[in-house]
Formats: sequence, structure tokens, C-alpha cells
Amino acid sequence: MTKLITTYLQDHHAGSAAGLDAFARVAEGHPDGEVRDAVGRIAEEVNEDQTMLEQIMQRFEAKPAMLKDLSGRVAEKAARLKPNQRLLRRSPLTDLVEVEGLVDAVHAKSMSWRVLLQLDDDRLDKAQLQTLLERAEAQESELKRLLLLQAPKLLQD
Repeated sequence: MTKLITTYLQDHHAGSAAGLDAFARVAEGHPDGEVRDAVGRIAEEVNEDQTMLEQIMQRFEAKPAMLKDLSGRVAEKAARLKPNQRLLRRSPLTDLVEVEGLVDAVHAKSMSWRVLLQLDDDRLDKAQLQTLLERAEAQESELKRLLLLQAPKLLQD
């Protein structure tokens, strides 16, 4: 086991923990039903992806770092405090920014699968990683489509 890959995997697990919270929040609270439905479906896949990440971590004898996971979750919750031009009701900007954050999260995940695919290590199942990468790319594509549907809200007052 190398300390570098352990740290890398733990960092991505922390991002996954925060991402799961963000996906759940958007799936429950976004005003657009199409967004809620799609994000809810993707959230289930993201949960499965985290399970697969944990399996990869086990092969490297790496465990999730609870402090990192907690920090990621706290950061995700702190990001919600941004008022987005409204104090007492939900802002249309929030509708867009939340989906944009999910695009960024899935992009980071897809890059981690790409990085792991570059490593020559028998503990890495290349077929599994390729499947995870393809799913992340499909998730990112769907989220980008949903994000662009939110763009007109920038002109609302």
C-alpha cells in the first residue's frame, strides 16, 4: 500500500460523501420536476459508485477517512448559506448553481476514474473502472443538459 494512493482514494471518498448530500438535497428540493427526477436517479448511481470506490479502497487496504468525509459534508452544507440574491425565499440562481455544482462533482469523479485507469496495478479492475467512467460521463452529460435548461433563470428578477 502506498500512502499517496490511499490519500487520493480517501480524498475522492470525501468528495463522494459531500456529493451524495448535494444530490439528495437537489433531488428533494429543486422546483423543476424534471431536474428532481433525473437527479434522484443519478443519486442512486452515485451511491453505487461510492460503494465501488470503497471496494477499490479495500483492495489497497485503505479505509475512508472519517474526518475528511465529515469535512466534505460540512463544506457542502456551508455552501448552502450563500443567499443568491434572496433572503426569505429560494432564488432562481440557486436552481442553476445547485445543478452546476453537481456537474462539477461528477466531472471530478470521472477524472478520478480516468486517473486510476492510467495506473498499472493488479488491484485495479480496468473493466470496472471503464464502466464507472462511462457512467460518470453519461451522468455529466445529463446534468449539463439540465443545467442549460436552468440558464434562462439568470434573466429573472
